Amino acid sequence: MALPHPERCITMIVSIEKLPEKALALLSGQQVANGKYSDEDLAKATVLMCWPSQISEGLLRKTPNLSAIQTLSAGVDDIPYSLVPSKVRLFSNANAYSVSVAEHAWSLVLALAKGIGRRDKSDSRILFEKTLLILGCGGIGSEAARMGRGFGMKIIGLSRSFLKPEHFDEKYTDLGELDRLLGVADVLICTLPVNKFTTTMLDYDKLKITKPHCIIVNVSRAEIFDENGILKLLKERPETRFGTDVFWRKNGKEVFESKLWDLPNFLATKHTGGVGASRQVRDDAIIFAAKNVLMYLNEGKASNEIRHSDYA
Repeated sequence: MALPHPERCITMIVSIEKLPEKALALLSGQQVANGKYSDEDLAKATVLMCWPSQISEGLLRKTPNLSAIQTLSAGVDDIPYSLVPSKVRLFSNANAYSVSVAEHAWSLVLALAKGIGRRDKSDSRILFEKTLLILGCGGIGSEAARMGRGFGMKIIGLSRSFLKPEHFDEKYTDLGELDRLLGVADVLICTLPVNKFTTTMLDYDKLKITKPHCIIVNVSRAEIFDENGILKLLKERPETRFGTDVFWRKNGKEVFESKLWDLPNFLATKHTGGVGASRQVRDDAIIFAAKNVLMYLNEGKASNEIRHSDYA
């Protein structure tokens, strides 16, 4: 008789964030400290559900039996990797915000293309049958590609992996292709995770390869772009248009002030594409995370496992 997977003997899940009822129902049968927990709960916890910014040395010191951390966010660059023991498996909430963020990306693309919200008149760009380049083809990138089909666009993806490859006309995994692909894109949507490989990947030298009339949109992390580089490009090339839902962090905090706001070819929202979109988006994402925890408990594995080495 096969023995049950040892990680199925879960005794305690500690969620620092209070779970919505549907998420709590998914985890019924388990012990769950839901938003309120004691040091005793932490001592017994084998799974921790939280936002990356809630992970601290003090918290980890109180969880000697921890085997897994499930983040509630898709982005995981704020996890203090040096503090997390290597035996603790990390799972992101990638794909939980895919539709919301992809829709937001397209709202920026369309507003930039059509000059929406601008006081002065600008040329309205036609997107039909143009070339769309998506950097990062996981959940958000795949949804953005699917939506791009409605505009009859040629869709190119550059990514380490493809969640839904069927949505792309061309797929590339070699970062060495980046320069060539930047040069053919009419629209660029960036959904890459930020890590030690992608930070400031799109600096001025890369950005100037893009077509003069390129529409560039970022819905991942601001740090993938060099702020001074995109500022310089937009000043030199007023026909290039840039939109973002994310801003650069200073002292660990996202700061929405930028010289970019002074430029007519810039458009932004203040990080409202994902968890900040609405209560429904937030609750649905937490339910998504709970399903992943349930998979981990039942099968000893789950989706979106993070490689410590990509960030440490």
